[in-house]
Amino acid sequence: MSELTFDYIVIGAGSAGCVIANRLSADPSVRVALVEAGESYTRFPLNLKVKLPFGNIFLLPDARYNWNDEFIASDANPDRRIPCPRGRIVGGCSAVNGTVYMRGHASDYDEWQAQGNEGWSYEDVLPAFKAHENWKLDVNGEFHGRGGELNVATVPSPNAISAALIDGGRETGHEATRDFNGPSQDGFGLFSVNQRNGMRMSSAEAFLRPAKGRRNLTLLDGALVERINVENGRATGITVVRQGKRQTIRAAQEIVLSAGTINSPHLLMLSGIGPASELNRHGIEVVADLPGVGRNLQDHPAVGVAVEDTSGHTLALSWKTLPKLTAQALRYILTRKGVFASNVAEVGGFLRSRPGLNRPDVQVTFLMGLKTAAALIPRQHGFVALVNICRPESRGRLELRSASPLDRPKLTANFLDNQNDVDTLVRGIREVRRVIRSTAMKPYAGKELLPGDQVTGDADLEAYVRSTVATVYHPVGTCKMGPASDPMAVVDPQLRVRGIAGLRVADASIMPSIVAGNTSAPAMMIGERAAAFILGERKIDRRAA
Repeated sequence: MSELTFDYIVIGAGSAGCVIANRLSADPSVRVALVEAGESYTRFPLNLKVKLPFGNIFLLPDARYNWNDEFIASDANPDRRIPCPRGRIVGGCSAVNGTVYMRGHASDYDEWQAQGNEGWSYEDVLPAFKAHENWKLDVNGEFHGRGGELNVATVPSPNAISAALIDGGRETGHEATRDFNGPSQDGFGLFSVNQRNGMRMSSAEAFLRPAKGRRNLTLLDGALVERINVENGRATGITVVRQGKRQTIRAAQEIVLSAGTINSPHLLMLSGIGPASELNRHGIEVVADLPGVGRNLQDHPAVGVAVEDTSGHTLALSWKTLPKLTAQALRYILTRKGVFASNVAEVGGFLRSRPGLNRPDVQVTFLMGLKTAAALIPRQHGFVALVNICRPESRGRLELRSASPLDRPKLTANFLDNQNDVDTLVRGIREVRRVIRSTAMKPYAGKELLPGDQVTGDADLEAYVRSTVATVYHPVGTCKMGPASDPMAVVDPQLRVRGIAGLRVADASIMPSIVAGNTSAPAMMIGERAAAFILGERKIDRRAA
């Protein structure tokens, strides 16, 4: 097969990569390749599964669409495994996530700048969030954009329990909020979601679909990238396997690695870019000794409080509920509203678990159905409060298992290495219980199924936290952004890989510290900024020429 050449190669058609491919290919003189290991979702019935807001229950159990990564719980508990699903499909995790649009707290970005990342304060990143947003609510307009590619709204038909939870929050001292991405993050309310007409709006749907007619944009799906090729200190192309054939694709200008928090550091190390000691251990030639690759792994550790729904409003499948679900399916087909337009994670909030904090330290996500095996609709009516830490102090790492691109990397979470993280989750459980037992929730909340009403003491709650801690699937930080003075920084504030010309990383892996909230929206913002950096430098180069 003949060698292909493009000006820019974007690796990974996920939340960030689709934005970058759209922005770069807007210039018809630029040839852009978007390379994705997963397949496009245009065929039936895959397209239906992706567009359903809760269609991830059909996608995540399928290894064709999920990398099926998992965490080792900790060095102290190496036998416990925690699932870490990642989207292997055009759209990436935005095609299989809960569709929640959450930017994070303004102070999170100010802290990035304070750590030496000039140009990444909240004031700096807000225009990038607004640039591609199509805000559909009538509140806080100055914080939002209108007319962009990405719809941001609330679910069209919220569950009755969602309203009761907001009222319960107010009853227990938490304000009601209509916008977690505005001036204040505190309180309980409906989450903003990426939907259009009751259907999921993935990054691919928002940014690739409008660009699909561009002759200068080529989507290479089903293409596994084996390595980034570096010649004389410059990234010049990639080696991929597609349709059973190995092929080299060259980049005349730059390669942008947007493969996500797991795959981006994995591919860097396979290409000889990473900690020299680890590369040597696997017989990989060291191209650039960057000790921070794969380190600084962070996620939002979470525990669940599961409660029986005595009202029957939550999602469940039984002979009793079958007629109701059939009617809801017809309603969705005709109006794109009702239960099937819900992302299930439609309501939640942010709270401060102890006095004296200057911002929330706990996020709560309420699922309008009991969380069972991913492939199944629950049989029992109930809801789950996922309680997670906004900014955990514990850190994990990613390491190679071998030099083969087919072997998934080893992920060690170390979620509860720091006792402060355990204590925060215990306090979060106690506060969530107060909301669930409020007067507003009496018509809905029955018996507590997990951890159970009998689990009340600090020691028992800590034991529950340690034995059940999981993740809400927000891994970040493994290709840390930082100044030249930071020896663990992998990329600089323009997202250029240290010591390698023509190579950037642009996805959630570059976060120096995790943001308070879901990570898809920040990844899209990072993609927006990466494209702006590239186009800005291109403009300067043209003037110089």
